[in-house]
Amino acid sequence: MNIIPLSDPSDPRLDPYRDLKSEDVRRRGDLFIAEGKLVVQRLLASDYETVSILAEPKRVDWVAQLVKPETPILIVSAELIQEVAGFNFHRGLLACGRRIAFESSLRLLEETEPSQIALATVSVNDLENLGSLIRTAAAFGIDRLILNRQSVDPLCRRVLRVSMGAALKMRFYDWESPDQWLQENERKCAWFTVATTLSDDSVSMGQVTGHPDFASRPKLILMGNEGDGLPASIQAACTVRAQIPMALGIDSLNVSVAGAIAIYELIRARSV
Repeated sequence: MNIIPLSDPSDPRLDPYRDLKSEDVRRRGDLFIAEGKLVVQRLLASDYETVSILAEPKRVDWVAQLVKPETPILIVSAELIQEVAGFNFHRGLLACGRRIAFESSLRLLEETEPSQIALATVSVNDLENLGSLIRTAAAFGIDRLILNRQSVDPLCRRVLRVSMGAALKMRFYDWESPDQWLQENERKCAWFTVATTLSDDSVSMGQVTGHPDFASRPKLILMGNEGDGLPASIQAACTVRAQIPMALGIDSLNVSVAGAIAIYELIRARSV
């Protein structure tokens, strides 16, 4: 085991764990941080490289059973973790992972299996909403997420925490130009794309499965920004635009709740 006790807060081996409240949410770094026992465990079991572990002494015996022998386990006091991380941290365990590059969304245009369902986000900016969406998608067996470059980082510490580490099981795709991708997608009759919307001229989510192309194409659910939804150009380029019927004067749902309902509707239709 590569156990390294540390007591100097300026030690460079602690650099990935510094000031975590100010982490970059736009995917600019090579590294990411997993927080807490469950998420760290899922990082260690994933395809991502674990660069190091940061642990209080009480966590050493547990984590030492899971890590590769060469992985550094940095042992620090609770006070030092709090000083380095920048907040009152009670879980006593952090880990640093190395990112895997996002795949190009163009690869998905070759997908032909009709039973496949994937999720796409356009400018989703709330970390907890994205984490909840990922957790829901994973619960229903969806393991592919397409993100435009204005969506927050799916490997942010808070996204990982809210998703309970489910993000580590996802394959991520870089959606550089959603409009162009969607136009090419419809030209090829590849993915059956469902734009979630509040527009009055959209169909009910329950009617989507009646579309003549629904059964023959893989499905992609698009979720938009929390405040503005999906841009009109993206909605227009999708196969269908669908809304969730609501009552009692309610005119919108949280994006993670709306995403869960949309995913369930399509999954339910596939299993019928």
